[in-house]
Amino acid sequence: MAENKCDELFGKNGELVEYRKKQVLEGAFGIIQRHYEDKPNKMEVIAKLFGKKLGEEFRVDEEECRKNLICKITERGLFFYHSSYEAWWQDSGLLSELITGEAVIVDE
Repeated sequence: MAENKCDELFGKNGELVEYRKKQVLEGAFGIIQRHYEDKPNKMEVIAKLFGKKLGEEFRVDEEECRKNLICKITERGLFFYHSSYEAWWQDSGLLSELITGEAVIVDE
């Protein structure tokens, strides 16, 4: 039995919140698949999900340690600028973190 209203609404350990996040993501990907079936590359759609255009630079803060990364989404994936090497590096892990909310786009 739930100990309080929050436990009743969200589950004792937030299970319902995690389940709902999963449902929302699955719904978004379903929409993408239905409306863009004819396009094999979905990166433009992924960029639009975040309010960005392909190649547009933006800043991202990530939960663990990466702050204020300069990023861009291209047809080949999400890239971040590595200032030590003065080069763009592809990072699919960061894209997953953006999708799940573990990283956020910082609007200036």
